[in-house]
Amino acid sequence: MPDDSSLPLLTRRAGLVLGLTAPLAVLAACSTSADSTGTNGSPAPAGSAGDGGQVDDQAVQEADLVALYNAVLAAFPDAAVTGLLRSVRDQHAQHLDALGGATSTGAASVPATLTAALTALAATEREASRSRVRACVAAGDPENARVLSLIAASEASHVPALRAARKDLGA
Repeated sequence: MPDDSSLPLLTRRAGLVLGLTAPLAVLAACSTSADSTGTNGSPAPAGSAGDGGQVDDQAVQEADLVALYNAVLAAFPDAAVTGLLRSVRDQHAQHLDALGGATSTGAASVPATLTAALTALAATEREASRSRVRACVAAGDPENARVLSLIAASEASHVPALRAARKDLGA
C-alpha cells in the first residue's frame, strides 16, 4: 500500500480550477447526433427513442438519489449537515424534473452512522456522475446530452461537499 504522505495535496486554487473546468470537460466529452430532431425540426423530447431509454434510466436513478437523501434525512434529522443534505436533495429533485420525472425503484438503505451515510452518499454521487457522463456520450439528442452533462457536473460537485461535511464531523 502506498504511503499517503507522498501523494500531492489538492490546493484550494487547484480545486477551484478543477471545479470550474470539470463541467467544460464533461461538455467536451458529450457527443451529439445531427439527426436527433423531431419531424418539425425541434429537439426530440427527453426519453425519446433516439436515446434508447437512456434519459428514462437516468431519471429513475435520480429518483433513487432523492429517496436515498430523504432516508438519510429521516434517519439523522438533527444532524449538523442537515442543511447541506436538504440542499443536495433539492438539486436532485430539480434534476429529476429536468429528466421528465420518474419513480424510485425501491427503499433506500441507510448506514447506521452519519459518517458512514456521508461516505455512502459521496460514493453514490460519484457513480451517479459517471453514469450521467456515459449517458451524455450515448445521447442521440443534443438537448438531452446538454442536460445530462450539467447534471453530471452538479453531481460531481456534491462529492467534495459531502467529504468536507464528513471531515467537519471529525471522521
